[in-house]
Amino acid sequence: MNLPWRYDWGDFVALSYVWGDPSIRGEIYVNDVPMSVTANLESALRELRHHMRIQQGFYVWVDALCINQEDLDERAAQVGRMKEIYHTAWHVVIWLGPEADRSDLAMLALRYMSVESERGDVLSKLYKRVEFYVVRLPFMQWKHEHTVLQIRKGALNAIHHLLSRPYWRRLWIIQEVVLGSRNSPVLCGGSSILIRDIFKSLQVMQGDGDSLGQYVIMSARGTGNLKRKWSVKDDTYEISEKLWERPVAMAALQALDTNLSTTNRGVYDALLLSREAKATDERDRVYGILGLPHLARLVKIHPDYNRTAPQTFTLFSARLLSSGNLNGLRLVNSPVPPIGTRYLKTSHFSRPRKPRLIHRHRTIHRGCEHGLPSWVICWSCPRNPAQPFNNRSSTLPAFTSLPPPSPPQIENDRLLTVQGILFEELTNLSAFHATESSKLYPLSSPSPAPSPYGNRSSTRSALAHLLTGNDPSGPDPHLLLLPRLWETGIMTVDGNIFGVKDFFYRNRTLRLWDAWTIETLIREETKGQTIDRVRASASTAPRLRRITEGHRDALNTAMRMLAWRRLVTTESGYLALVPAASQAGDVIAVLSGCDAPLVLRPEIEGRYSVVGEAYVQWVTGGEVQQRLDKGICVLEDLCIC
Repeated sequence: MNLPWRYDWGDFVALSYVWGDPSIRGEIYVNDVPMSVTANLESALRELRHHMRIQQGFYVWVDALCINQEDLDERAAQVGRMKEIYHTAWHVVIWLGPEADRSDLAMLALRYMSVESERGDVLSKLYKRVEFYVVRLPFMQWKHEHTVLQIRKGALNAIHHLLSRPYWRRLWIIQEVVLGSRNSPVLCGGSSILIRDIFKSLQVMQGDGDSLGQYVIMSARGTGNLKRKWSVKDDTYEISEKLWERPVAMAALQALDTNLSTTNRGVYDALLLSREAKATDERDRVYGILGLPHLARLVKIHPDYNRTAPQTFTLFSARLLSSGNLNGLRLVNSPVPPIGTRYLKTSHFSRPRKPRLIHRHRTIHRGCEHGLPSWVICWSCPRNPAQPFNNRSSTLPAFTSLPPPSPPQIENDRLLTVQGILFEELTNLSAFHATESSKLYPLSSPSPAPSPYGNRSSTRSALAHLLTGNDPSGPDPHLLLLPRLWETGIMTVDGNIFGVKDFFYRNRTLRLWDAWTIETLIREETKGQTIDRVRASASTAPRLRRITEGHRDALNTAMRMLAWRRLVTTESGYLALVPAASQAGDVIAVLSGCDAPLVLRPEIEGRYSVVGEAYVQWVTGGEVQQRLDKGICVLEDLCIC
């Protein structure tokens, strides 16, 4: 066909797909030469035959056919060109696999959600909430609430199976999708949709406080499996928020500008996506993201499959940190101390609710076991089970009164020297889990500091904002202050050991500040006051605080923030969430080039090791700058080993 081709030889589209089971093969012919390929690739090529671009004469670039996978040198050379290949392709064609599990219905439903999201409130067309009084008497009120789905459960089931396909967890698709267009076609069997429509529909799901996402999971896996999303032994991808959060994160990375103001965020998001992806070769966790625009401008590495995985990780971390971007330190793989994995826990409505007869203690996560320095991102070891903070943007102010920091220095691939500020030590620490083996926690210092947030009401508000992530688009933080959520929880939300109520009963004696423990801060009145109030109101109509969907969203967010982390205060009483490995005496530090505070542990000879990322609830956001201006803190060289 006589078309205005971009090249003398024609044009091409690049195929983005997952190889599939290598033992299931098919045979195709390339230039009349028979070649054995995986069954998934054969299906993709057969489907592409029917599409217009291929019939017009476009070539198809496929890694399995265009790269000799057995030749390490050729493989390394071609991997280095992936950015060029996918960026210059006329289209990146995404192949999810053959039609199965009503994938045609899923594609139609996602397209519908995308179109309706542009017209207005799409959620009202998917489900509605019904409320009515079961009992409404002067002395008793019982209001029932439930959800009526207006979208077929079969459609939700189909969406779940589509999002559970192996494609979405493949490492190389991060680069392929981000470098492609938002108009890239997505094929699944004989159905097609644009990638932007999938992104829009999943953003609707995420923006609903994850309620719609929970219906998607329950339609395919039932309600019982929702509790398993907190497990560290099982693969929880298909029963957790990762099902839609991962594609949404790729969409955000694709839409992100490549200017300097967004570089740090782009680098961190790329590292996070790579950390949670599946790869056959661990070295590809580095090589598979080198072509992303935000990383390509900072890290110059030529893929070399003759290097070992630890050598690759050390080289990549050194190059990234030397560029001045220290956000990789937020992904440090710190261990998780032992917990009791067997216990007796009474029913939801009876007291006491805390676990009893705790036994079979074991270490959940050992951290990096390859002997690498603490500043190296190790992708080979399982990641820390704590979920990343949803609000990834920095709340740290710029250091306006200081000259630009000197670039980090690395000595012998072991010692990293960076400039930063040591803020304060951790003094009061909660247990990170209801069955934590160590009896040391919760740990309160002999003389806790007063609350920097002010009176009890302001301090309660600070705690609620911390546990809901300070997200303006998230749940109302003050809904989390209802004492009932901490004392009894919500059966459908926290009917497991990770509930906020379990945290409360393990840590209620923790004194974070001089005036209050966790219990006296949360509870609005003493037991005696409660009895007096009940007696006084026995003859009047009760005023019930009804649990709403907002309470459920707030509780879900708090559980995610607290899981596998300690709630702590510093020397001056600042609240923070820190990794489970944190100990008293560890220091919260602010490093130049890192968008979030870090927890550092003092080691020998004035050195420090990185424990992990901290989430600090500031009062004004300008505390670090104020201390610099007053000379309380100084910008100094910190040696990290």
